[in-house]
Amino acid sequence: MLQRKRKLGKRAEKKAPPPTEFEQPKKRRPFTVFLVEDDQSVRASLVEALNELKITVRDYMTAMEFYRDYREPVPGVLVLDIRLPGMSGTELQEKLVEDGFELPIVMISGHADVPMAVRAMKNGAFDFLCKPIRVDELVAAVARAYSYYYEVDMDLIDEELEETEDSIGRLTSREREVLDHVVQGLSSREIAEELGVSTKTVEAHRARINDKMRADNVSHLIRMCFTYNEEHSKG
Repeated sequence: MLQRKRKLGKRAEKKAPPPTEFEQPKKRRPFTVFLVEDDQSVRASLVEALNELKITVRDYMTAMEFYRDYREPVPGVLVLDIRLPGMSGTELQEKLVEDGFELPIVMISGHADVPMAVRAMKNGAFDFLCKPIRVDELVAAVARAYSYYYEVDMDLIDEELEETEDSIGRLTSREREVLDHVVQGLSSREIAEELGVSTKTVEAHRARINDKMRADNVSHLIRMCFTYNEEHSKG
C-alpha cells in the first residue's frame, strides 16, 4: 500500500519545465544588459552576479553616460534607476523614445517612486523592480525582456497570462476596484481617500489581492496587470 502511494505521488509531481533558450548560455543569442545605477556598490554586486550567469553587462553611473554611449541599436535591455544624478531615468526614457530606440526598459524604483515607475510603464517601459534589488528578480526580468525581444518561449508567457486571468477572476468587485487604483500608481492612503474607506481597509484588500494573484510584491502585481491589459486591448 505504501509503495502504491509513493508511485501515485511520483506520478502527480509536476515536471519541471525544460530550460529556456535564455537559461542556456551556449544557445543564447546576443543580448546585453545595460545597467544604469549610481550606487557603486549596488552596481558592482549586480554586475558580478549577472557575469556569473554568463550574461553580458555594460554598466554606467549616470543616464548621460549611457546616452552618449548608446548610439547604435544593440540587442538587449536597459535596467535603469529612476532617480539618478543629472538626467533622471524617466528623462532618459523620453529621449530614447524621441530618438526611436526601441530598447526594452526595466525601471528600478524605491517604494516611494512606485507611482513614477507606473507612469514609466504607461509610457512604454517594459517592467520595473523595487529596491532592494534581488538578483533572482533581476535575472527573471532580463529573461522576460529576452523572450520579448526575440519572441521566444511564448508558451511560458501564454501560461502566465492564463494564470493572471484566472487570478483576476477570483477577485471580488471591491478588490478589483482597489487593484485598478494600485495599477494607476496610487498609494493605500490615496486609494482610501478615493473610495471613502480607511487605509487599514485598503491594506487588507491589498493583502487579499496579493494572495489571490500570487504576487511577490507590488512590481510583480503591476507587471501582471499591465501585461494582461495590453493583451486584452489587442483583442
